[in-house]
Amino acid sequence: MKHVDTKQRQKKILSAIVEFYIETALPVGSRFVSQRFRYSISPATIRNVMADLEEAGLITHPHISAGRVPTDKGYRLYVDDLLEPKHLTKEEQSAISKMINRGHKDLESLMQACSKAISVITNVAGVVITPRIKRSLFKHIELIRIDSSRILVVIVTASGIVKNTIVHTHEDLTKPELHRISEFLNEELKGMFFDEIKTHLNRRLLEERDSLYSFLKKTVLLLSSPNIFSMEERLYFDGTASLMSCPEFSDIAMARVFLKAFEDRQDILELFNQDMEEEGVKVHIGMENRCKEIQNCSVITCNYKINQRTIGALGAIGPTRMEYGKVMCAVSYLSDLLGEALEDID
Repeated sequence: MKHVDTKQRQKKILSAIVEFYIETALPVGSRFVSQRFRYSISPATIRNVMADLEEAGLITHPHISAGRVPTDKGYRLYVDDLLEPKHLTKEEQSAISKMINRGHKDLESLMQACSKAISVITNVAGVVITPRIKRSLFKHIELIRIDSSRILVVIVTASGIVKNTIVHTHEDLTKPELHRISEFLNEELKGMFFDEIKTHLNRRLLEERDSLYSFLKKTVLLLSSPNIFSMEERLYFDGTASLMSCPEFSDIAMARVFLKAFEDRQDILELFNQDMEEEGVKVHIGMENRCKEIQNCSVITCNYKINQRTIGALGAIGPTRMEYGKVMCAVSYLSDLLGEALEDID
């Protein structure tokens, strides 16, 4: 008698249900699954397996007489254990490269292009979070005297972020003094990450005991403003039309709830920032998302880097019925491409 691996057969049938439902958005019946396996498994056996899968919470049925659809738990098992590695086609890679490598001269146009590229390739929404200024590379600083107690500090990062801050000082620094400090910082901090700057300057201050000490002290005090190296993160979002064409968003009320999450943005930013600290592609399915507005969606994220240092995150958001393999592959591919493009911004 031929031995049957029950667990393996359950996984194959679950995989078939998930993939057919992703493709068609239609509940899956036992007859289709039997056809999928060229009738090597009888419909009766498949119905028994589907009953077991439903009891395990991996599939459910929207109506008593309907076929089955995957649950969040079923999608999780599929993503973690059953999903076969996917690769973008050469045509898809070429389309992405053209969108990203168009000689973008500023950060905003590059971020917009990246979010659009994710959406175009995956048919769900693309999301990109701007680089964190503290994790970016220093490029240039300009100190401009406004009056005796205020100085405009203009900071430019290697990734194209421009930050303007008005700093209030107790010491009246002249234009020549500010020019000298700017020249010193532009030479001293070249190629340094922003979160290393204060430590570096404080160390230099401790090492100096000659005429440079007073100069360094003024410089350190000037850069001690609490918000000088902070910046509100921006979220770039593209693909509303693609999402609204999905059957899941045919309910106007559901669509409004989803779009509200991107108006508020804070919960989305927190999720991406949390994932940014981990390596590789992360997948959040349905109720795994703490943000209630997107608990009928899946979120796929990946961090991106400059010079091997994580500075931001990007990803895709769509219905739980999404093509996980392709979306995960696209997000990973774009994270590498975005990091390279950021290094090329003048």
